Amino acid sequence: MLLHLVVLALTILALSWLVPGFHIRSIGTAVAVAIVFSVLNFFLGWFIRGVLFVPAILTLGLLFAFVPFLVNTVLLWLTDKLMGSFEIESTGGLLFSALVITVVNAAFYAPLFHSVMHGNYRYESPRWV
Repeated sequence: MLLHLVVLALTILALSWLVPGFHIRSIGTAVAVAIVFSVLNFFLGWFIRGVLFVPAILTLGLLFAFVPFLVNTVLLWLTDKLMGSFEIESTGGLLFSALVITVVNAAFYAPLFHSVMHGNYRYESPRWV
């Protein structure tokens, strides 16, 4: 989780340099944006996915490919509205930033997903003695 926050903060920092209209005040703001985005994802991400479930079924599952992108777009917009030191000026900047965050998240979780699907993932409980 901590590594994911670092990767997300670095992604937000890179987006602030590369995307016009995507502004943060400092490196600390990038970390704060990553934390607020992650907290919103934890508390609201399931709700947004649930709302999109019925339309995804009605499109015969086609929308399932876009659900992570749509969730990240909504959460990034909410993060922008909640934080004064973070601003996204245009819809294009919002959509491109959400796309980059979606791709980075997919690349971050791909090795874990691969190992779980192939049975190589083992959880060992910590030893206390």
